[in-house]
Amino acid sequence: MSMEYDAHGYEMAWRPNYEFRAVVGWGVAILAAVAVKFAAGMPSEPLYIMIGICTLMALARARDAYHLHQTHKSLRGKNLKIVELSEVVKQIEGKSDQLWLGYGFDWGPKHAQRAFELSKRDWSELRGKDKDPDMGVKWLHGIELHEEPIFQPMKHVEGHTLITGTTGSGKTRLFDLLITQRILAGESVIVLDPKGDAETRENMRRACKFMGDPGKFISFHPGFPQESVRLDPLANFSRPTELASRIAALIATSSGGEVFKDFGQMAMNNIIQGLLLVDARPSLTRLRRYLEGGTEYLVLAAVSNYIERQAPDFQRDFQEVQTRNEKASALKRAAAAVRFYREFVQPEKPNSDLEGLLTMFEHDKAHFSKMVASLLPIMNMLTSGDLGPMLSPDRTDQNDERPIYDTRKITELHKVAYIGLDSLTDGMVGSAIGSMVLSDLAAVAGDRYNYGKDLQPINIFVDECAEVINDPLIQLLNKGRGAKLRLFVATQTIADFEARLGNAAKAIQVLGNINNNISLRVIDPDTQKYFTDNLPLTRVKYVMRTQGMSSDSSDPAMYGGNHGERLMEEESPLLQPQLLGYLPNLEYIAKISGGRVVKGRLPILVESKESEAA
Repeated sequence: MSMEYDAHGYEMAWRPNYEFRAVVGWGVAILAAVAVKFAAGMPSEPLYIMIGICTLMALARARDAYHLHQTHKSLRGKNLKIVELSEVVKQIEGKSDQLWLGYGFDWGPKHAQRAFELSKRDWSELRGKDKDPDMGVKWLHGIELHEEPIFQPMKHVEGHTLITGTTGSGKTRLFDLLITQRILAGESVIVLDPKGDAETRENMRRACKFMGDPGKFISFHPGFPQESVRLDPLANFSRPTELASRIAALIATSSGGEVFKDFGQMAMNNIIQGLLLVDARPSLTRLRRYLEGGTEYLVLAAVSNYIERQAPDFQRDFQEVQTRNEKASALKRAAAAVRFYREFVQPEKPNSDLEGLLTMFEHDKAHFSKMVASLLPIMNMLTSGDLGPMLSPDRTDQNDERPIYDTRKITELHKVAYIGLDSLTDGMVGSAIGSMVLSDLAAVAGDRYNYGKDLQPINIFVDECAEVINDPLIQLLNKGRGAKLRLFVATQTIADFEARLGNAAKAIQVLGNINNNISLRVIDPDTQKYFTDNLPLTRVKYVMRTQGMSSDSSDPAMYGGNHGERLMEEESPLLQPQLLGYLPNLEYIAKISGGRVVKGRLPILVESKESEAA
């Protein structure tokens, strides 16, 4: 008996193919009729009538049998799709306002019903006889017979996108597909990659070459200094205090550590203000030099420049004081300059920025060293070895021909920038570089938001986002849309944000600014629940079977029985959270702004199928 109730919208997707058995039965009946005719010498007319009836009955069942066969075949999964750059171009041709997300279908109540039925079965039946099964269950995508290219309007992409997925689920390959499309569209792309994935870097380079502009691609990677550009993470700021906050944010704080962080921020701000007074560009190496070696030379230059520009009436007297102390040490000459300023200049031409530097100079040296002890290690790491000239570029160095960039220059020249953080080698340094780059980018975004006209979109991809997330990134998520910034952030679990930020409320603030969610295989229950909680509920159907028996106590011979089936409904999530943990590699479920839920699978982007096969 068939267990399909199409009239009521209920079906069993993995039941035996009774229709095929019926087709075979009617076929056997045709052969039997022919055999009887020839064996018994019966007339032909009854044979033709019998064959006609059997053929009609077989055809009536053949369509349903074929449909169910295709359903069973689809549940065993689809072959991996490999695409070349030229195929990506064809796929997005004429769809400049769309983002291609691979192949799939819109997930709806009928798919929830099928998943509900299949989840009650033994999944080994659905795997078939594959001796080396892939990770996950392929029937999740095979629930729908027909798939087509999935496109998302770019207007929706402006609401930013969160990508979640455990290790090896396909986050990087999804990045490859999205990044390549934005490069082919001629847009600026900035990728922050803590892992330093070589394939992503080469795919970006290849896409720029394919577009006929290989010079558009630039790369920064601490592990390959000679192949990298130099990057200035302190180039852009609206107020000097931003730079001090940007660096102080790198200090790890524990119980009571906020005091040292605040002191370090104040010290950095005083030095930065002093550098700006002498028209020197703040850099990590200069900041470290004055933190470790003392600020006497900076004090001398700052006081001298300030008097020359703002209080020229005192310049001759100041020069006389300096001449009398010409043979003294720099420390004594700086102390004399401070006394001169406080005694003569400050009463008439005070300057709070300069006075902060002078107060720090007069601070007890031993106590100052203790208070900045938590800041110096990270400054030392960011300015040592090859990393020093890479992050603190010297524009006067004629021997270093590597170009110098910052996030403003990258965006204005519409460059495609790969920034590898090499976190596997040194997680602390990688996290610090990523955090500073994001802070610099936030300053650029603020300027674009306030003063930009005819802005071109900028696409920012942050892999392993929890390693570099900071307050500026939250601001980018919150206000980046107005500056034409589209952010794609990837993480393994939602808990990574809370662990990094140390605050559940801030983690919620991050998630609240993201409109699109793409989930690959996720094992963490909280992340699964976060994704599915905002999906609508649906109603699933199931068959309830009943049976009973009754007898008459006064007359034991009188008894009765009954057996029945009822089609029932109950409320259920559109997608069970646990199913996210069973997605195969390169398969995802997306929740796109506008209420659309998509089940999709990703192609693998290669240079050429011939080289991939080889």
